[in-house]
Amino acid sequence: MSLLNYTPKSPLSTYVESIWRMSSDGLPSSRQRICPNGTMGLVIHLANRNLVYFDAAGRHSVRVPLLAGPYSTSFLIDPSEYTAVLGVRFRPGAARVFFPVQAHELHNIDVPLEDLYPREAALLYEQVLAAGSPSAQFHMLESYLLSKLPAKVPPHPAVAHAVREFLRQPGVRAIADVQSEIGLSHTRFIQVFRESVGLTPKLFCRIQRFRTAVQQIENGLSVSWADLAAACGYFDQAHLIHDFRKFSGITPCAFAEQRVEFSTIHTRNHSA
Repeated sequence: MSLLNYTPKSPLSTYVESIWRMSSDGLPSSRQRICPNGTMGLVIHLANRNLVYFDAAGRHSVRVPLLAGPYSTSFLIDPSEYTAVLGVRFRPGAARVFFPVQAHELHNIDVPLEDLYPREAALLYEQVLAAGSPSAQFHMLESYLLSKLPAKVPPHPAVAHAVREFLRQPGVRAIADVQSEIGLSHTRFIQVFRESVGLTPKLFCRIQRFRTAVQQIENGLSVSWADLAAACGYFDQAHLIHDFRKFSGITPCAFAEQRVEFSTIHTRNHSA
């Protein structure tokens, strides 16, 4: 599997973290766990008008281009089916600038873009396919998003500040402290944050703390769970395990084993 990333230029970089392209060729059928990150995305499968994923409820197929909501649960994909997939990863709270939907309505949901913009979705798919090379596809998506940017209101300044602080120190910055810096009431802060990001501030912070732990595991080093819990801001090891079960559906040990197994599969396939 190969993954290419493109960072758009300003002013789009204020709203978009990256435009990416994932492709696979000859991979054996397997399952890769995708963990939540608290952001929204736009995804296009270039070889199929439907994108397939799996969760506890079974197999799901969503027509592309699709708008992926902010997830707080994990799901599985079969990398062998992702022969060529193009996507946009929006910064937390920024996708609403481009699409007329409150982010919390898409919590743990993917919606076909044609449900929002039928003609626009079909045209975008055709243009991306016609672009050909990954570089041309990146610039096509960049142009599409730029065309939707004029006359749109920026993300709520309170939300933008809160997101920056929560990402700067995952598991460290207290929500109440950030709220006091913003000057909004507790109820109002939760409302505007949830409308923009799709998650409550508390859930968003828990996911970012969880992701910090995941990144430590993905480094492939030997892990002391008690030390990892302390380093990531958890009260104790039990809280770390609780969040892993909630956000990945499995224990930290099982997650680490799956990551090693998946890495071994891809190393072996690449070597072949």
